[in-house]
Amino acid sequence: MTDELDLLREADPVSADTGPWRDRPLDARAELLLRRLPSQDQGRRTVRRAVWSLEAVAAATILALALTVSGTGSSPAVAAPRPLVAHASRADVPLAEILRRARAAAEGSTEKSRRGSHLRTWSLSMESGKDAVTLPQESLSRWNADGSGSLLEVAIDPRHPDRPVITDGTPPRAVHDGKVLRDEKYPAGINGANESYFEAPPAGARALRAYLAVWSPGADRDPGELISAVESFLAVWTPGPRQRADIVTLLSRIEGLRPAGRVIDRLGREGQAFRFTPASAGMRKLIVLDPDDGSVLDIEETVTRDDPEYRLKAGDVMSYKAWVS
Repeated sequence: MTDELDLLREADPVSADTGPWRDRPLDARAELLLRRLPSQDQGRRTVRRAVWSLEAVAAATILALALTVSGTGSSPAVAAPRPLVAHASRADVPLAEILRRARAAAEGSTEKSRRGSHLRTWSLSMESGKDAVTLPQESLSRWNADGSGSLLEVAIDPRHPDRPVITDGTPPRAVHDGKVLRDEKYPAGINGANESYFEAPPAGARALRAYLAVWSPGADRDPGELISAVESFLAVWTPGPRQRADIVTLLSRIEGLRPAGRVIDRLGREGQAFRFTPASAGMRKLIVLDPDDGSVLDIEETVTRDDPEYRLKAGDVMSYKAWVS
């Protein structure tokens, strides 16, 4: 694990230790870091509370983002996004009704789940005593029946969260404000970017929960782990109607999942939000579903209490995922 300041010391010892390096524009600091940044895969990071320091991959993402959006020479806007705001009303669709619609959509459907996903993610990289930095990315993965596939990951401009960055196609391509982090092609076989969830998901809520628990231990007994497992699964698979209905079934059985109201997400879509707060985790999940077919549109994680050491306030967004398709 490499600290950003250590990388700066290696690249420019005088500026790092005696100069006002924190006041330098982020793109200037990026140039220093790029000189000595280790060569390694720049995979997507899901930053958990137990891991706060910047790793080399996170630093690389910040650098790509800085070089992408800081053309004017000033520091780019990399503040954390504001939390989604849900509004309860009489027009809210209850979870039981969403489940009914999801099951109706699955009746007689022959459409299967597709391995691959298109999503946007925001996560915080944190160091003690420093302001958190947002790492916004968009990724598109596509897989074929023989196991071959592709993965494209792009650092995106947080000032334009609703602007398309990756357009699907053959091959996919990056557009607008984005810096390519990974553009991988994988041969036939079970390998590639994700070695988990490589088997097609089963039908039936009970079978799906057991399937999730293989890769996410605890998903079969802990509701917080189950929600995290659904997030991980949806990063690998785009579920078909039957699996969408099964996911809503599992969510409907979570004690403590409460309706929050209608919400317009960061991609401009209207969804029905549900809130889950574990007893002692210090985090709250907001799950946004498409009220018509039960598709998971977004999952947002916010902190529930202040943490002065990491300059966090209750309600700050820790991570956010939006499934584009």
